[in-house]
Amino acid sequence: MRVGNKIRGVALLGWVPLLVWACDSTGPDGPKGPGNLSVTMLSPNGVEGSAVFEITGGADLSFTSSQGGEVFYEHVPGSSRVVVILDDPGEINFRVGTTDVAAIPDVSVLQVADGEDQLRPSLSGYEVIVEGEEFPSAPGQGGRP
Repeated sequence: MRVGNKIRGVALLGWVPLLVWACDSTGPDGPKGPGNLSVTMLSPNGVEGSAVFEITGGADLSFTSSQGGEVFYEHVPGSSRVVVILDDPGEINFRVGTTDVAAIPDVSVLQVADGEDQLRPSLSGYEVIVEGEEFPSAPGQGGRP
């Protein structure tokens, strides 16, 4: 290896920490503060009619809402139970209010019924995606805290 190649290699290595720092300090780190958690169930069977979820963790969960159906819920310290019943079979999703969208809770699927209101015999293959959506800041307050 020639001396020029060694110097070039050392110079390139010197940039790596700077690049890592730059990505960490300016890159997106996700929403923070009060907002909603969007919960979507991915079904291996296509459209579904209803589902029961258990939510553990998170930060002071509150109201729950959904479009195209009804949502029933009970929040107790440390966990919540949510039942989503759709008007017409489709993708099951709902939103939960929270004081900190960065505190993503664990969400488990407990039961699922198909579009004919028949319980699925297995929960294998079901997945849940939870994403935080912060509330827009008030005028004059800037962006994220």
